Amino acid sequence: MWSLGRGPGNRSDTEEEHATDFAAEIEAFLASFSPAETTVMRHAFRAILEGAPATTADLRTASGLPGPVVEEAVRRLLERGTLVAEAGRITGSRGLSLTESPHRLVLAGRLRYAFCAVDAVGIPVALGVEATIDSRCHHCRRPLHLEIRDGAVTEAPPGLTIWAVERDLTRSLRAHT
Repeated sequence: MWSLGRGPGNRSDTEEEHATDFAAEIEAFLASFSPAETTVMRHAFRAILEGAPATTADLRTASGLPGPVVEEAVRRLLERGTLVAEAGRITGSRGLSLTESPHRLVLAGRLRYAFCAVDAVGIPVALGVEATIDSRCHHCRRPLHLEIRDGAVTEAPPGLTIWAVERDLTRSLRAHT
């Protein structure tokens, strides 16, 4: 979630404590996936990054996992909100999507969308690619434009804050932003 003012509540914690807490939440979230779920998400993410939705058949081929294992992993990931599917094709994985969302992301010249504000910044930084992000402030709906170069935000509105609401660690941030 983007905010051009303060984040939620009047917290007295330091920014470093918030970052440490958030990092711990992300680590716990990622550790909650089975090896098969992690493999399925990774292959779906790669397909989406290249611009193609993935089917369970695509994921079986790419992963080498048995069909029932892939199908169960896909079912659980859809249930948790970590994958997104339309018409039987996976169009979103690990925060990256082909389906339009409020977080428009151009990665190395390719239009994609992000599940949430954290993904919009984190994906290009993690991939080490140049990106532009167009979104809106969650509170005032003002348009936001960010640019990422060399693993860092190089252009952003003054006072921009990204924050995540308190949430169920078993589910994706997508449902909260």
